[in-house]
Amino acid sequence: MRRQSRLATPSFVLAIVYWPGNYVLDSDQRLNACTPRYDIILAMSVTKWVHLNWGDDGLKRFFQRAFRELRPGGRFVLEPQPFVSYKRRKKLSEEIFANYQQIRFRPEQFREYLLSREVGYSTCQLVGVSTHSSKGFRRPVFVYTKSEVQR
Repeated sequence: MRRQSRLATPSFVLAIVYWPGNYVLDSDQRLNACTPRYDIILAMSVTKWVHLNWGDDGLKRFFQRAFRELRPGGRFVLEPQPFVSYKRRKKLSEEIFANYQQIRFRPEQFREYLLSREVGYSTCQLVGVSTHSSKGFRRPVFVYTKSEVQR
């Protein structure tokens, strides 16, 4: 008798959406069209790249879009890169270099901004520091929670 092995796909896997693409909207006006549709949004090792390519305004728009697209009680998992790591990539293009020189919104300010009325998360929790053999990839991971009750 031949035994068949079938791995059952957990039901939550069927609800996972991986969306590769540019998540940064080209204007603040387009934020109004964002509607809640996700329970969790992961932003792992992307803040530096959003920041270098779209500057302070683009990164803030990225954060605001994530908030608006989370359902009440949703979670935004964020692994921000330290500003010191930006320096190594600042000369990839003239546009990136220009954006780098104009950055005023630093990673150490992200928490305050995300919890402010401008964005609106109700809580932030440090869940740990990612483990990696390379020191540059050992970064804190935060979970921001959107309130169940919206203002």
